[in-house]
Amino acid sequence: MSGPGPTPPPGSVPAGQEDAFFERRAGAPGPAPLPPPPRRRESPLLARSPIFAVLALCVSGWLLVELSGDVRYFFASRAPIDLGGPGAYALEQARENRLVQVRGDLADAVSATVSRTGQARTVGRVAGTNLLVDRPGRGGPPVYEGRLLPAGARGDYAEVVAAMRSRGAPLSDAWLVLRDGERPRERWLPVLGSAMLLLLVAINLRALVRGLLS
Repeated sequence: MSGPGPTPPPGSVPAGQEDAFFERRAGAPGPAPLPPPPRRRESPLLARSPIFAVLALCVSGWLLVELSGDVRYFFASRAPIDLGGPGAYALEQARENRLVQVRGDLADAVSATVSRTGQARTVGRVAGTNLLVDRPGRGGPPVYEGRLLPAGARGDYAEVVAAMRSRGAPLSDAWLVLRDGERPRERWLPVLGSAMLLLLVAINLRALVRGLLS
């Protein structure tokens, strides 16, 4: 009959208990899986409905067209196109939204005041031509240099032209307007506005494409 086995040293774990511990560890379930990362929240500026994006694109496009003439003139050459003088006019060289220069006396002049600023201006016809000059003040030398306005701006001068014709001015329907004193690189606001509109176009175009593909 054998005696009791060797006594384990103090602090040690009996072999049976150690085996049972590792068996429980092997059969125990692993750690719970981590939840999926939260979905990235899209900026409210980019999360737009397709209908809103189309509406914003239409408005932005219309405003860009309205500002396009001012932007073209801002980047136009500072060298004026010479339209000549009395007896040697070269109006066939006139280009819209370009800096032009012409010489001659103003006929059938009409005084006007800008409603927004209260600035006094004079609108007259260069004698012998269908070219109107819109110049600041009430007088000055007979040399005019400034922006040749596009045909779309002629509606702003409808009342002035009617007043000139009522005085017998021989104006045909193909008249042009030179805005004296307005030169390129002076008006930054249309350029900055167009840049902001292009940014809005890009944002809404992206939103529209994402809305159609999702």
